Amino acid sequence: MAQAKQLLSTNQIAEAKSLLQVLANQGNSIAHFELANILLIQNTDHSTPDATPANQGKNALPVKATEKRQFFENPPDEDIQRGMHHLRQAEQLGYPPAVYRLAYTSLTETAEALNWNTLAERMAFCCRAGHPNALCDAAVYFGRYGNPEQQRASTDMLELAALNGSIVAMALLGERLASGRLCKADPARANSILALSRDWNMPVREPDLQYGFTAPEPSRAPAIGTHTEFDFSDLQQVEYLTDGQILHSANQLLAFNNALSREECLYIQCLGAPNLEPSIVVDENGKSQLSAERSSHDFYFLPEFEQVYLNLLQRKMAHAAKLPLANSEQLTMLRYLPGQEFRLHRDNLPPNHFIALENGGSGQRLRTVIAYLQAPDSGGTTNFPLLSLELRPEQGQIVCFDNLLSDGKPCATSLHAGTPVKQGVKWICTLWMRQETHRAL
Repeated sequence: MAQAKQLLSTNQIAEAKSLLQVLANQGNSIAHFELANILLIQNTDHSTPDATPANQGKNALPVKATEKRQFFENPPDEDIQRGMHHLRQAEQLGYPPAVYRLAYTSLTETAEALNWNTLAERMAFCCRAGHPNALCDAAVYFGRYGNPEQQRASTDMLELAALNGSIVAMALLGERLASGRLCKADPARANSILALSRDWNMPVREPDLQYGFTAPEPSRAPAIGTHTEFDFSDLQQVEYLTDGQILHSANQLLAFNNALSREECLYIQCLGAPNLEPSIVVDENGKSQLSAERSSHDFYFLPEFEQVYLNLLQRKMAHAAKLPLANSEQLTMLRYLPGQEFRLHRDNLPPNHFIALENGGSGQRLRTVIAYLQAPDSGGTTNFPLLSLELRPEQGQIVCFDNLLSDGKPCATSLHAGTPVKQGVKWICTLWMRQETHRAL
C-alpha cells in the first residue's frame, strides 16, 4: 500500500490504480477503498456548464471556488458502479472508512439505496471502531435527540473523535467545555482547545483569558468502548420539519424557525471553514475573476467532503423544498465579513448553463433553500425588493422560495440580495434544487 499511496501523492493515478487493483484482488480492504475513492472522485472531475446563479443584469456568473471540480450531469454509470462495488467489498472485509462512506452516500439515494436499519447498523459499527467522523456525527445527534444518558455520553464521543483526529469534534468539544453544555465546564482546558481550533480557522469563540490555559488532552480516557450502546434506530427524525410559515405567496417564500440547533450550525461551519476561498465569478467567455457583485467566501461540499450527519441536515433542507435530496446541487456554504454582500440576482441558470428536462437533464433550478448558520450583529439581511420584504437572519432558520412558476417560467419576484454585513459575521449554506434528479452521489 505504501507504494500505491506514494504514486497517488505524485499524481500518478493510472499507475496507482493498476497497483491498487492487484492489491484489491488479493483481498486488501484499503486497496478496495482507495480504488473506490479514485473512481468516485473522477466522476466530479469533468467540466460542464457551471451550476451557480446568474447575477441579475450582469454577464458574470458566480461559480464555486473549486470550479475545476464541478459535479456534472449524467456521469459514467460504469465508473460509479465499480467504485460502489469496491466500497462494498471493503465493507465486507470490515474496513470502517468504507462502511462510513457507504452510510453517507446512501442518504442521497442514488448510487446506494437507503435502508434506515442498515444505516443505523453502519453507524454503530463505525462508532465502535472509533471512526472519528462517525463519532463526531453521533455526538451531535445524541446531543440533540438522545435521552439523558446518551446526551451525557455524547461529550465523551467528541473527546474520542478529537483524539482520533477530528478537528470538527475538537472545535465542538471546546465550545461544550466553555459553556458547560452536556458536561462539566472546564474553561481553562476549553481555552486551550479553542485556541487550537482557531488555528484551524474554526469559527469558535475566543478563549476567555481570565481562566488561563491547561493541557487540551483529557485527564481520563473517554468512557466509550465496545460496550457502548449506539442506538441510531431513530436517526430519521433528524430530517423531519414542522410546517413552515408562509412569508409571501408570490414565490412561495417559507420560513422554518429553529430548524437547526446552535451546535448543528457550528458543526456545518466547522466542516467547511478550513477550506473557505474567495467567491469567484466567471464571465460569459469563461474567464474567472473576483467581483464586487459577490464578495463572500465559500466552500462547496463535494461528495468526499460529506458526512452522515451533514447529509441528514441536507435532507432536512430538501424536505423544506418538498423535493428529494438527489435533486439538489452540492451544498454550498458562504461566509460574509463586514462590508461583504451578494448584490441583486436571481438564482435561475442561463439556458447554456443547464440541461433541460426534455434533453435528458436535471432541468432548471426550481427552488432555493437557505439555512442561516450564524446571524451578524447588524446588516446582512436577505432582501426581496419586488416583495417589499427584508429578512433578518436568525440562526437555525431555514428559508425556501421558488425560482420557477408553475408553468416553468422564471419567477420574477425571486429577485433577492444579501445586503452588506455591517457588524459581525454572517454564515449561511444553500441548496439549489433542480426539477429532477441531479446528483449521482
